Amino acid sequence: MSTLTNTAIEIKNVTKKYHNQAGIHLVNVKFESGKLNLLVGKNGSGKTTLIKCIMGVVRYEGVINKQRSTIGYAPEDYVMPYFMSVWDFLNSIGKIKDSPSATLHSEIDEHLTYFEMQNHAHQSFGTLSNGMRQKVNLIQAFLNHPKTIILDEPLHGLDDISKVKILKLISQRMKESLIIVSTHYPELYKTRKKTLYVMEDGMLYERNSQTTI
Repeated sequence: MSTLTNTAIEIKNVTKKYHNQAGIHLVNVKFESGKLNLLVGKNGSGKTTLIKCIMGVVRYEGVINKQRSTIGYAPEDYVMPYFMSVWDFLNSIGKIKDSPSATLHSEIDEHLTYFEMQNHAHQSFGTLSNGMRQKVNLIQAFLNHPKTIILDEPLHGLDDISKVKILKLISQRMKESLIIVSTHYPELYKTRKKTLYVMEDGMLYERNSQTTI
């Protein structure tokens, strides 16, 4: 196994096959902290499959080396517990992530205030708009300062102000965390320290290159 410095995920010859679709094929890449890792590609190109492999929720062929640490993950479509309040949900996620009890509540308050959700803390998910649910989805991913953060279409459903806020938060956190963002709109991420990876038909390419990585 390779020795990984800082926070990194090293993927070697990873293939995932499905019965009725290609999945991904012989992916080799090393995602590292200190920059923004942007994963782009059309629907069905393999982006979500690659993320599922990294998360360990599907079986695959090949090797994925990563440090043992909590991963903050915000899927594109989070199935929310409709009858649970925002606060109770975030509190439960924080406990699952072993967030220190002394700081968890203040961290939740801080994030809710940042996304202008403090007045909706005790509402159930069934009463929230899609944009509000997406904010909560993003908040749960950032709880307890995970060393690795994976966001699948994080701007989906957000208003313009909230988009600016999450882009700012991503820029701040990439200094200390490994961040992978799957997106159809890489041009919205203005940070200079970024690497673009393109998924096409289950293969991973560098931007502006035909070399498979």
